[in-house]
Amino acid sequence: MWTFLRQRLQQHGWPRQIYYQQAWLGAPALLLVLLLAAEWDDKAVMVMAGAAFSTAFGAAHALGRSRWGAMTAACAGMALAGVTGSLIGGHGLPVFAVAALLTAVCAALSSYNSSWWWVTLQTVCAYLIAGYYPSDWQAALPRGGLMLAGGGIQILFTALTARFFTRHSPPLPAKPAQRLPANMLWRFSLAAAVAVTAALWMARHIGLSNDYWAAIAAVMILRPEAAATVSRSLHRMVGTVAGCALATLTVYLLHDSLPLMMLATTVSAATALAVQRAQYALLTAAISATIVFLFAIGHGDPLAATEHRIEATLLGGAAALVSGWLFGILGHNEKDRDSGQ
Repeated sequence: MWTFLRQRLQQHGWPRQIYYQQAWLGAPALLLVLLLAAEWDDKAVMVMAGAAFSTAFGAAHALGRSRWGAMTAACAGMALAGVTGSLIGGHGLPVFAVAALLTAVCAALSSYNSSWWWVTLQTVCAYLIAGYYPSDWQAALPRGGLMLAGGGIQILFTALTARFFTRHSPPLPAKPAQRLPANMLWRFSLAAAVAVTAALWMARHIGLSNDYWAAIAAVMILRPEAAATVSRSLHRMVGTVAGCALATLTVYLLHDSLPLMMLATTVSAATALAVQRAQYALLTAAISATIVFLFAIGHGDPLAATEHRIEATLLGGAAALVSGWLFGILGHNEKDRDSGQ
């Protein structure tokens, strides 16, 4: 029976390797950021912890000979995108134009270098989030500063942890870039840009709270292959529902205890870091749970956050699938790509 179950799970991509060292590298720093940010205000918690959490995934990457180069580049890119997104967030067309450009560049980089693709992806997400909070220089610059602080603390303590626990320090095995033929790369880049801008426009048009979640879902789901795009769409939906539901239930069981909420956030974030290459639904569940916990710590409504995130995932997934179909992405498969067709 166990042999049969294991074979069935492996057919669906279960289980892949879990990298526990990534949790050990990233989780302590995130807890420290939460403790420091809580001494300021709710905004600081959300911005600093969000930047630290995103930066923590960079420990799995390396840029050339720079062990912490991916984390540093992502932190700087997110801070710059945070300032830029806040400044133009209320200006309509420029918001979508910059989002489309950044997304197209991100999609194109996926065919050349996986680490630079990851760095650009964090920049795109930071820009989309910041655009939801339009402001002037007086508020945009502090936002960028909080992101630099959160990401900087994450980098510093991750490097210190790796220094004293050397067996946890190496980056994960490099993932080869998905080399695409030139015509396919152009179509994929355009499809990604259209999917993100369409998802963001629709989310804003219907007044969806945290509309950036829809655009982020679109850029995360769309892949050059049909099977991968459909699979990620389903896995993201399942993971989002499961992670949000579990986190929401946990929030109510903890009765707004801040220390326990911080502990739960750290555990869910550590889980996400450990399973980032294990299974996409599991990764999505852990990330969604972490986000709900952060909203609760920032005195947001976890139930509303769950509802909005599920709606945004459906919208973003639909935008990715439709855009992929329009640009011929969903008619493309792994065999075609490898044969250069």
